[in-house]
Amino acid sequence: MATYSTPGVYVSESTLVSNTQRSNNADSTAVFFGTAPRGPLAATLINSWSGFKSIYGDISANNELGYAVYHFFANGGREAYIVRVLHTSGSAPLATTATATVPYYPTGSGSASGSLLTLSATSPGAWADGTLTNKGLSVKVNSDNRTGAITATASVIPTFNLTVYLDGAEVERWNEISTDPANNRYAPTVLNTYSQYINGVVGASAGSVTAASATWEFITTEKKFSASVDGTAVTGDDYTAAINSKLETIEGVLILNAVGQTSSLVVNALIAKAETRGDSFVVIDPSTSTDAATIGAGTVQGYTPSSYAAVYYPMLKMADPTKTGPAAIRDTYPGGAVVGAYIRSEVTRTVAKAPAGYGTDVRNAIGLTATFTPTEADDLYAKYGINLFKSVPGAGVIINGTRTLDKLSPGKYIPIRRSLNYIKQSLKDATQFAVFEPNDQRLWDRISMTTSAFLGEFWRAGGLKGGNSAEAFYVTCNSTNNTSTSINNGEVRLEVGVALQYPAEFIVINVSQWTGGSNTVSNL
Repeated sequence: MATYSTPGVYVSESTLVSNTQRSNNADSTAVFFGTAPRGPLAATLINSWSGFKSIYGDISANNELGYAVYHFFANGGREAYIVRVLHTSGSAPLATTATATVPYYPTGSGSASGSLLTLSATSPGAWADGTLTNKGLSVKVNSDNRTGAITATASVIPTFNLTVYLDGAEVERWNEISTDPANNRYAPTVLNTYSQYINGVVGASAGSVTAASATWEFITTEKKFSASVDGTAVTGDDYTAAINSKLETIEGVLILNAVGQTSSLVVNALIAKAETRGDSFVVIDPSTSTDAATIGAGTVQGYTPSSYAAVYYPMLKMADPTKTGPAAIRDTYPGGAVVGAYIRSEVTRTVAKAPAGYGTDVRNAIGLTATFTPTEADDLYAKYGINLFKSVPGAGVIINGTRTLDKLSPGKYIPIRRSLNYIKQSLKDATQFAVFEPNDQRLWDRISMTTSAFLGEFWRAGGLKGGNSAEAFYVTCNSTNNTSTSINNGEVRLEVGVALQYPAEFIVINVSQWTGGSNTVSNL
């Protein structure tokens, strides 16, 4: 910032920043709930498949989450929050967290007299239990670039190095850390802030080291973590608890998917969360059933008939990245790939384009796990709102539906709901500047211009219908809806009307045969 010492007028030049700029929250972000070999239970943002593997472990046949995330990124996904679900409450056995105590050895004692550090894994589960050979977490501590014992003084507590191993391989090394709270590399601060695998607190003995303690000796053998389990199998209650508690600090437009979860308990919890937030949408995986009547009249009937959710059917035969050759195919829940296709369609065509059709193929899909007759397909789509996949020669597997669980128009169309979600979040972001501004006509004009600029951009991109902007939207923010009462209450009222795009579901072609002045009409 410039400083001024002499009274006068000072002129500078800067780049114009428009109020219509929108944050990344206006673009949809995926959220996947599921089980994983390891990783935090809090919602954690990742932006690549390699990022997922480094935090949650590689694909495991017992955890569908990894396959969903893999196909999400393969189908155009960009960012996703991952919520690992474990059995942490309710009936025993519950998931527990592995711990380890690093001993403190005063010189000449011959045995440990206390703890240098008490460590715990960053998340619960059997992944960190090191009691099996080459499995779990372990650490080694040695002196800071020295060997043997180190003399401590009243003012200097020795620093040391700590190396972390996972499944026998070194994954982290923390050099020159200390048990002295005054040191800028205080071990608990360093580990609890930056380590991906361990947290720590200083042991009672190490925290009181003074000159009277003479010297330290450091262990050089591995200290293994122990006493952790995954607990009993994850239940629907575990999923609903995660759904209701893990998204509270996340803002923006979200697409939610609980991988492989088809029970009405879990699905309706997702729908309730999306409706309460008002900015989210739910992609629901299908049951493993191959019977069209069962999927229609059975499972889906128990779901809340909401415009905030859509079901896809059937499961897909997809490439298995853990295998090679002809056997590298497995039956996979499609939610991850579908959410990726949503993002891909949104980036190229806006949320107003239905994420379906020939331009929305499912990458890595080889075929379908179930077949259905045209009559069954009509019933599933028109009666139950189930979006089907379709194998098309030359185009692969495509998404062949754009219906929500809502049965009434316009809420029954996915792009209608997602467009409204996008507009609401974008307007929220674009008008943040108005908070605490003087509530008068000048502010109303700025809000109107900001809103009109955003909606005009969305209309030009094809998000709204109409031959001109006046047909596409209207904005009212003036004295007609901002009365003295609302002003006295500290409120600014903004009314927006938009002409949303409806998808073309059915292409009806009339072909007439014209012969010598007469018409023969047939409908195709």
